Amino acid sequence: MKCRDFSSILRTFADVLDVAGAPVARDQIAMLAGIFDAYSTSSVSELTKRVAGLPEVAGGPSLGDLANLLSVLRSFLNQTAKSAVLTDVDAIEKLLRDRASMGLGAFVRMATEAATPTGRGRRRDAPRVRDDLVVQYKEKLEAALGDERAFTAVYNDLRANTAMGKPEITALVKQMTGSGARTQDAALKKIWNRHQSLMVFKAKSRATGGRSAA
Repeated sequence: MKCRDFSSILRTFADVLDVAGAPVARDQIAMLAGIFDAYSTSSVSELTKRVAGLPEVAGGPSLGDLANLLSVLRSFLNQTAKSAVLTDVDAIEKLLRDRASMGLGAFVRMATEAATPTGRGRRRDAPRVRDDLVVQYKEKLEAALGDERAFTAVYNDLRANTAMGKPEITALVKQMTGSGARTQDAALKKIWNRHQSLMVFKAKSRATGGRSAA
C-alpha cells in the first residue's frame, strides 16, 4: 500500500476518534498521518525501513501510546479490510512498539525531515510564513469542525483575510490535512472538505443510531 493511502485510513480513524469525543487521540493519529504524507509515493514497507534507524528520543505522548491506538484501528479493520492493509497496520504498530518510549513529536519531526530534500534542491528564498496566523486559524478551524455555522464563519474569515497568503494557507492545509496543495484555492478546498467529511460521517452515525433504536 502507498503511504498516501495509509494516511487516508489514519485520517478517517482520526475523524472517528473526534466524533467519539477523544480529541487527544485524534490529534496523535493526525500527527502520525503527517509522516505518511511526507512519503506519499513510497510504500508503507519502504517507509518502515527508512525510519527504523532514527535515534530514539524519550518523551510523551509516546509511540507506545500510539501503538495502542493502532491496535484499536486494527480491530476495526479486521473484518472488512484486505489482508495487505492489515499487514501494513501490523508493521507500523510493531515499528511503534519497538521504540515505545520515544516521544511522538520527536519521531514525527525526524521522520518528516528525513523525507525532505536537502542541499541545492531546497529553495533558499522561500517567503516567510506568518506562523502566528497559521496557528490561530488552525485552532479556530479545528475547534469548529463538525459545527456547520461556526466552521463556516471561521472559514469565510480565513478567505477574506488578506494577510493569509499562499504560504500561510499552504502551511495551514499541511497542518490540518497532512498534505499540501498546488494553489491557494485547492488548499482552501481541502480544508473545507475535511469539515464536510466529518459532517457526512456524523449524519451517517445519527442515521445508523436511529435505525438501531427503532
